[in-house]
Amino acid sequence: MRRRIVVALLPVLALLIVGVGISYAVVVSERLTQEVQIDRSGDAVRFASLTEAAIRSGDLARLKTELDAYQALFDSPVWVLGLDGSLVHDPGVPVPDGTGVGRDIQLAFAGSRAMDNPVVWPWSEGPLWVVEPVGRDSQVTAVVVLEASTDALRGATLRQWGVGAALLLLPVTALVGGLWPLTRWILRPVRDLERIAADVRGGDLNARAEVEHGPSELRGLASSFNAMVDTVQRSLERQRAFVADAAHQMRNPLASLRLSVENLRPWLREPAAREAGEEAVSEAVEMGEMFEAMLAATAVAGAERVRDREAWTLPQVFDAGRPHWTRATEDHGLALEVAEPDRDLVLRQPPGGLVAVLDELVDNAARLSDGTTVRVGWSVDADRAHGTVWVADDGVGLTDEERDAARGRFWRAQRHQNAPGTGLGLAIVHDVVEDVGGEVRLAAAEPHGLRVLVRLPVVR
Repeated sequence: MRRRIVVALLPVLALLIVGVGISYAVVVSERLTQEVQIDRSGDAVRFASLTEAAIRSGDLARLKTELDAYQALFDSPVWVLGLDGSLVHDPGVPVPDGTGVGRDIQLAFAGSRAMDNPVVWPWSEGPLWVVEPVGRDSQVTAVVVLEASTDALRGATLRQWGVGAALLLLPVTALVGGLWPLTRWILRPVRDLERIAADVRGGDLNARAEVEHGPSELRGLASSFNAMVDTVQRSLERQRAFVADAAHQMRNPLASLRLSVENLRPWLREPAAREAGEEAVSEAVEMGEMFEAMLAATAVAGAERVRDREAWTLPQVFDAGRPHWTRATEDHGLALEVAEPDRDLVLRQPPGGLVAVLDELVDNAARLSDGTTVRVGWSVDADRAHGTVWVADDGVGLTDEERDAARGRFWRAQRHQNAPGTGLGLAIVHDVVEDVGGEVRLAAAEPHGLRVLVRLPVVR
């Protein structure tokens, strides 16, 4: 999550850098270009004054000396053009004939100056031109054209850009570097809370979030979450304790009642009386079995969830369950077929373990299917996010309506009403599997029979 937050901020930071950087680069280039233009325009104005005085006096020697010295010092030739196009001063370099310069010269002869001076960029080529009229309006007698090299200007612009980039990237780099520990500090309690919530969802009601780290708001959230789990845990413990106590307390009187009814057998001489007595004993036995099943269901519901790091691989699950599956199927005259599992596949274990779930499903198939073979197999999704273990038989199976109702507590098919059992086993399997994010599905087997699929998350 921390990495995703930093990555999400990168486009914003990039836009910030680009926006500020472009504005800064434009301002720097315009400012440096303007400084050079102002400096060279001042020189051109001075030369225009010298030219005007020299033309009036007819002494051009001093003007030539001044302009030659300027050219030698700054490597910037200066031309002085007369009204007839002749060169009042020739620096020994051809007169510039570019379109922009020619237009500026025409404006200068008309007594005006060019106002749209171009900005010099680091990639610009050619010199900078400054054109200044000698005289004003209709009194223009000549034009001064000054060529200024832009090498130093482009270098200064690049240096300013580099300094600006460094000053801009330094705080941004510091910001990105500071975001990493900051987001870690902020998100650590979020990650812990997410992990603890997953453990609680999986049935580990003893898991608690840490409340010593992170911002105060998240510490408050963690405290509220812990209080909620405490409340849920107390409520579930009370319910389980009540069911266990009720079943335990009723078991002893029921055993006494059964014994009393059985002791009446010698005095039950009439057939109807003996039948009533046997029926009462049978009912007492069935109720006792129901209480035992309720106690077993309470024990399973209260069992601690198997942590992912302690979960068995699928071969370990199959190896541990195979002896029980073999006995269960042989006792009822059925054959057992077990597929060879992937040795590296680990599925999330429900409370009581995956072995107990498969034991229940194989027992049901062996006792109730009226088939000849019980098969245990497995599969895994293409993305290996979930895996499925299944138990199938080739018996009579269940109808669509019966499969929908089979997950209910104490439900039994009509033809199995006299078979041993309480109808709680499959309902308990549904509950413990769903508690860890899994799913139990009943489907028709091919060509006939029932197939029970248990889909669970893969532990990586």
